[in-house]
Amino acid sequence: MDLTLIAVSGLAAAALVAGVLVWRNRQRRRLLGELADLPARVVNPRLYTKLRRIRVWQLNVEQPAKACSWARDARGQRFRAESSVPLPIAGCGKQCRCRYEPITENRRHKRRVDPIDQPELSLGQSGTDRRQVRGRRKEDQWQGTQR
Repeated sequence: MDLTLIAVSGLAAAALVAGVLVWRNRQRRRLLGELADLPARVVNPRLYTKLRRIRVWQLNVEQPAKACSWARDARGQRFRAESSVPLPIAGCGKQCRCRYEPITENRRHKRRVDPIDQPELSLGQSGTDRRQVRGRRKEDQWQGTQR
């Protein structure tokens, strides 16, 4: 084979691979938005307070046996960025594999539609918005006399 043909085909293959990598990176950024800028292991959420979609940060302890006592106790807890503790904490050391995972707000709009668009089901309700009234726990339910 001719060397120029091999060189041209090698350059074409390299350009194709580079194009695919750039396309995948753009797709990832489009899907994740501002979350695409986060590193794989976040140890100080206070550095990312400007990200609006992140509501809280959850502490993830990958190796509980090797983690410090604070990390074992706080495993799975959620913290606001302002109240989070930067990792590794004093006494944990460089073997710390703990990290914070972002918990995002995915709702863009209210989930209830306009009452005009809903079928007629009044059932004696006053028509007020009940989203902020009570929770769904057993002790939060109706306090009237039970029948």
